[in-house]
Parts: sequence; C-alpha cells; structure tokens
Amino acid sequence: MTKTSACFIEECYKLNMPAPSITAESAETCNNNLIYLSKDRAAFIIQSFKSVPRLTFMKTWSDLPDEIKQIDEYRKLTFYLHVYYTILECKKRVNKSENCSDDKCDENDESSMAAFRNFLLQRGAEFSTENEFLPYFALPYVFEPMQHPSFKNLFKENRWCDSLNKRLEDFILDISINTSVILVPSKDAGKRKLTKKKFKMLYKEYKPLNALAAELLNALENSIRGQSINLEIILKNCNAVVENNNDNKQNLESVVDDQFDLAIFKIKLELRDGNSTKNKLLILQALRWRLTKSENKTDTVLMIKKHDLLDLYKSKAEQGLMKWLLMTNGPHPLQQMISRLLNALASFNRGRKYLTGSPFLLRLIITQFISSQHFWDTITSNMLLGTLQKLSTGSRARKRMIGNGLVTWLADQLIRKSEFTGDRNKYEMYDLEYSLALFMNLCQCHSAVRACGSRARNLFKSLSVFMTTLDVDIMPCISGILYNLFKNQEMMAIAKEERVTGVVEKTIEININAYPSAVERLADVRNILIQNEHPAFDQSSSDDDYDYFNDDSGDDDDDSSNSDEDDITDDVENLEAELDEDDPLKIQPNGEEFLANYKTCDNTKHTTLDRYNINK
Repeated sequence: MTKTSACFIEECYKLNMPAPSITAESAETCNNNLIYLSKDRAAFIIQSFKSVPRLTFMKTWSDLPDEIKQIDEYRKLTFYLHVYYTILECKKRVNKSENCSDDKCDENDESSMAAFRNFLLQRGAEFSTENEFLPYFALPYVFEPMQHPSFKNLFKENRWCDSLNKRLEDFILDISINTSVILVPSKDAGKRKLTKKKFKMLYKEYKPLNALAAELLNALENSIRGQSINLEIILKNCNAVVENNNDNKQNLESVVDDQFDLAIFKIKLELRDGNSTKNKLLILQALRWRLTKSENKTDTVLMIKKHDLLDLYKSKAEQGLMKWLLMTNGPHPLQQMISRLLNALASFNRGRKYLTGSPFLLRLIITQFISSQHFWDTITSNMLLGTLQKLSTGSRARKRMIGNGLVTWLADQLIRKSEFTGDRNKYEMYDLEYSLALFMNLCQCHSAVRACGSRARNLFKSLSVFMTTLDVDIMPCISGILYNLFKNQEMMAIAKEERVTGVVEKTIEININAYPSAVERLADVRNILIQNEHPAFDQSSSDDDYDYFNDDSGDDDDDSSNSDEDDITDDVENLEAELDEDDPLKIQPNGEEFLANYKTCDNTKHTTLDRYNINK
C-alpha cells in the first residue's frame, strides 16, 4: 500500500498535478514504512536546487514525504537552506548586475532575509539549543553581512555554498539508493526499546523474588508471635518458586527445539562426517539465512550454541568442521560458508559468547592470519576479519588476541594498506574499515599500545594518510585509535614529531561544517595534543596482569560476571549486507526448503541427540 501511494505521488509530480498530502495520522500508522524516493525525483530535486527560484525549490523541499522529514539531516538542511538563500540575496544586493546562481533570485531583494527572520521566529527555539546553528541567528539582522567579521567567511569563493550543495546532494542520493530504504530508529527510540526490554526482564525477576520474600516474611512473623514453624514446608514453597523461575528461563531453549523441529544430530553428523560437500554448503547457508533473514534470529543463535552445531567445544575440534579453515591446497567454498556463518554469529551477544568460549577458535584464526599460510579467498578473509572485530568488543577476547600477536601484525597491515594509491574496491574497503575498528578495540589495552612502540612513526604516518584520503565514515575509528594511543606519553611525543597535530586540525577544518558528528571525537584528540595532557596517562590496567598465552580455559564469557551481556539488545535489524552479498552458492533447493530434509517428525530426537552427544 505504501509503495502504491508513493508511485501515485511520483506520477503526480511528473505530470505537474497536485499531489495529495500525507496526514500525520497516516504517518503514525506505518512506523516501519519504506521511504520511497525514485531516482528521477531525486535528480529533479537536485537540479531544481541549482536552477529554480527560492520559493519554488522550498515548495519542492517541503513536499517531501513525512518519513524523510523525520530524519535529523532534513531538519538541519532546512535551516541551512535559509542561510544559503540569504547569502545569495546579499551577493545580489552588492552587485545588482550579477545573477544569483543562474537566476535563482527572481524574488524581491528582501524576500530571503524576511523568510529567514520568519523562520527563526517560528522555529528558532528548536535550533537554539544546538551550538552548530547559533552563529547564524544574527545573519538576517546584520546590515552588511559581507563586511561583518562573523560572516564574511561565508562569502569567500562560494566555499560554504558549494559545501551545502554537496551535502544536499548526498542526502537526496542516499535516500534514493535502491529506490527505498528503511528508516533507522533514532538513538532515543533505541534507548527506549532497550529500557523497555530491561524493565520487562527486571519485572520477571521481581515476581519470584517478591513471592520468596513474602514466604520468608510470613515465617518470621509467625516466629515472633511464638507460633511453631515447619521448616520443611517453608523450604518446599521456596524451592517451588525458584524452580518455577528456572523453568521460565529454560522455556526459551525448549521452545527453540520445538519451533525449529530439526534433527540436530543429523545436521551435526552431516557437517562433521558427511561425504557431500554440497549438503554441507547448503546447511551452512541455510543456518546463516536464519540469522540474517528470518524473524527468529535470536532463537537460531540459541539453537546453534545449545547444540554446539559447529563442534567448537569437542575435544578435537580442529578435526571437525573448522579443519576446512586449515586447508593449504587452495580456496574451498566451505571456507567461505563457514566464515560467513561465524561473522553472522558474532553479530549477536550470545553468538559471541559461544565463539569466544571455544579454547581454540581465536587462536586458529589469528595464527592463520599471521602465518600467511592460509589459502582463503578475499571474502573468507574479510568475513573472518569481521568476526575478530566483533569478538574484540569483549575485554577477555581482546587480551587473548593481543597475547597471540594480533595487534603487531595488524599494525603492520595498516601501514602496508596506507601505501596503496589506487581506488579501493568494496572488498578492500571492508577489509580496511574492519581492520581499523579491530585495531581501535585492541588499543584499549595498554599492553597493545606498548607493543606498537617500535612501529609508532610508520603507524602515525599511515593514520595521517587515512585521515586525508579516506571517506569520513572511518573517521570515528581513527579518532578512537589516536585517543587510545595517546594514553602513552611516548606515543604522543612521536605523534607531534610526525606532525599529526596539523593533519588532525586540517581534517577537522575540512569536515566540521558538512560532517560535524564524524569529527567530533577528533576534536578531543586535537585538544589532547595541544594541551599535552590525556585523562588516562599511563594508568595501571588489569589487562597487563593477564596471562595471554596460557589461557585456554575456554570459559571467557560463561561466568556470572558477564551475565549483564545477555541484557544488551542485539541490533538484529541492521546486520551488514556483506554477510549475504556475492554468495557463490546458487543451488536449488536451498534455505528452509533444503532444511526440510533434516526435520524430525517423532519424539525420539532428544534421546537420540543425547546419546550422540555422550558418545562424541
């Protein structure tokens, strides 16, 4: 229905017919509606900005769908558009003979100024709380803005106007990619969702505790009154409450088995000992699709973890499914399917607990990366690198990675990647982005920073190259790396010698207006360099007391200290598209249709599975 409505509105625009407006009520009824903006209309909006008068373009701008108007960037651009047209009007006033950007100023001289003043009167309070907009509030009230020291930079060489033009184009093109995108919930909405989930979990835990407290309080009151107390009955009632609570916690896992109704032992047997490579590939693909495409993502993670489908916890795990990652006779499609599934699992909290709980998986992947003896294809390498990056969000996993030599190898890789001068394809960009993010996480440990000491100069040169040549999307990672490195005073001194301060300041200057959020953390790094002071200079850290090399216990995250991790909401709606992109497996049947071959229709599956697990 939404897409039909969008197509109808699109045709109205093409035929210059009045388009129906979208009411607030209709907008509220579709929280997850698709934003539809065709490429033709996007091109029309961009061209209109360059060619039509202000009133005409602002009408086009205000006619965009309400879903787009809810985006924060639209709100900011609306403010800056008023600034833009005010600048054009001022230029025309100074030089009457000059046309304002191809006759865009057909209106009278005072119209843009007056419109900006009215805009500030109506919506000024909305923007007054943000420092980004405050410098422009006086613009429509200044007599000669071009001569005023606060505004004269806006009129130099059209730099500000060109920047806004690029920003508007990027916004419209981003919306129109693939003709529609799903609105990403705002941070506040995400926080509310997380708070709501935590509240529900808290309430579930409160109910049995309240019943337990009532039972004990009743016994205490009877004791004070001198009445006899039967401890056996009290303990029986308390145990009943506790057992009921445990049954609720275990209910989810039992529901998983009933819902999926898979003969797990058949799948494990096929993956471990089956002779058909095709069946292995299709099983791994179908399981991954349950993580990336189904509505039961978390249930799938629980099923894989509960039954150890990947054989990560068996005594000779390297002889199981993971042996395919050790192949030395060339790339194999199973390597790619395994790595895609590992990366998808690492996107979930329980999935990360499952993977880091393995005593050998991290060591296997890191050893293969460092030794360069693997024969993985590009996608396999990228997927395993993405897996490491996601696992590195856990502190104990970071320590094990550092202990296995990952941080120094990764620093050398970043130095090598900075020497590349051509255009990077999407696989190389994925590699670089996840390498930077992984390195940033590892550098949270003081031992990792110290390990990079001998490479510091080349490392800072590489980071400077990345800051000046790459897209702003990777800027938060670079800011995080520099922030962590500067916890060490020697590192900061070397950075100053390599003139990192100047590169940081230049990067901020170039991007502060167009992408303020991207360089926000970089401003903190600049202040640290200028003040020569870091809030965490050489503080002692418990990570340096950790025995990296001998921790093969395999219980990274299974202790109670990490139970809070289960309370974190997985961002399951926004798994990266690369997990399923360029999948070479096109065999039919696949997915759920293929998994139907491994479904059971009797009640013997649990006993068979238990017998299989005991004998393995």
